[in-house]
Amino acid sequence: MDNTNYIALSRQMALWKQMDIVSNNMANMNTSGYKGDEAVFITYLARTENAAPDIVGNPLHFTEDYASYKNFREGTIAHTGNSLDIAIKGNAFFAVDTPDGELYTRKGQFALNADGAISTIDGYPLLSENNTPFFIAPGESEITITDSGEVLTENGNLGRIKLATFADNQKLSKVADTMFKNTDASNVEFNTGNYEVVQGSVEKSNVDPISEMTKLIKLQRSYDYVQQMIDEEHDRLSNTIETYSQLA
Repeated sequence: MDNTNYIALSRQMALWKQMDIVSNNMANMNTSGYKGDEAVFITYLARTENAAPDIVGNPLHFTEDYASYKNFREGTIAHTGNSLDIAIKGNAFFAVDTPDGELYTRKGQFALNADGAISTIDGYPLLSENNTPFFIAPGESEITITDSGEVLTENGNLGRIKLATFADNQKLSKVADTMFKNTDASNVEFNTGNYEVVQGSVEKSNVDPISEMTKLIKLQRSYDYVQQMIDEEHDRLSNTIETYSQLA
């Protein structure tokens, strides 16, 4: 395989990765608290063996899968009227207890689990600033959550929601579509910062479906173009080999 095909295949792999990310964004455009992803690629140059040392030579631009960028732009806050739906205005995340340790999410759709604890729809308890779940006693029906995150019922104050703020959100590692793990202990603070808790509302996905659809179409066209180039290069090499074989 020659250099042209190496370069073309590297570009195809990058386009495939981008299409996979865009497709996942579109699949979660109605998922509350979802944050879209973007692929980050770099190109690098490789000097060919026959390049003269005193000139640039024949640069080869390969595409390399470098990283993914998480878009933490705040989504639209939608009113639901459900007392256990909670949204956050500002840069903060709910802390939840999972089998993989403490994780963070912006998806504020909560419910009571079998033990009466306020939990995610996957059953992970929402944590208080004392690192304990919020248990709603049988018969308690009036649940109030203040803009600072205090949880109250008709029988009193149950504590304050543990809200995490990060100096650099890009240091968060996505472990599920709406769950994040902190990778730097010095990057997080709790119950500080400028934010507001909104009861009876959820934060919608920040994915723009029209933008993502347009992006997917462009990626598909680019992929087809590269495939066409590979096919034409294959035909060129085949014709060259056939011509030389006839001259031999």
